[in-house]
Amino acid sequence: SRGLGDVYKRQVSKKYPNKEDDTWWKAKGPEFVHNWYNFRMTNPHLDIWMTPDGTPAIELPVGVVLHGGIVLKGYIDRVLVDTNTGKTIIIDLKTGKPPKSGLQLAIYRLAMLEQYGEAPEYGSYWMARTGVLDTIYDLNQIPPEMVSRWLRDARKSIDMGIFIPNTNNWCDYCEVKDMCYTRAVSYTHLTLPTICSV
Repeated sequence: SRGLGDVYKRQVSKKYPNKEDDTWWKAKGPEFVHNWYNFRMTNPHLDIWMTPDGTPAIELPVGVVLHGGIVLKGYIDRVLVDTNTGKTIIIDLKTGKPPKSGLQLAIYRLAMLEQYGEAPEYGSYWMARTGVLDTIYDLNQIPPEMVSRWLRDARKSIDMGIFIPNTNNWCDYCEVKDMCYTRAVSYTHLTLPTICSV
């Protein structure tokens, strides 16, 4: 027997046979904007945080060089301040599925601390399809020192040509799956980097 999920998929497939193409985005985009409007109106205690020079934290630019020459450059979707508590929260707007961790938010926090002297205590992904915040992460659990060390270690691995596979259900879609030792039947033809000699 088919469930409600199957019925919904058939209806969506008929209405949008090309999945999330231009037609889908033109139809859903205004809905996402409306969801953001509703979120802001139902949370009047959350205001836009301002940088020390008075710039509103909307698409907040960050560009810093960390210890070890690690460059962080990008834009933080929103930083809000709770006017009841004075605490700040990093908000990343997502139109798809939420990430499985708060690491992206912790990286943003590190960049904000370096550039603006502000280290928001919390971070969350705002989900455009539902109009609500996903998990609210306590970013103190992922301190700047840990994030900085992780970024340096990742940079060292890349420089040495060491790429550790993150095996999951998406492996079939990976562009380098045929070269991955976790997927290949035989990987004797691969040249693996020497990490140390004994």
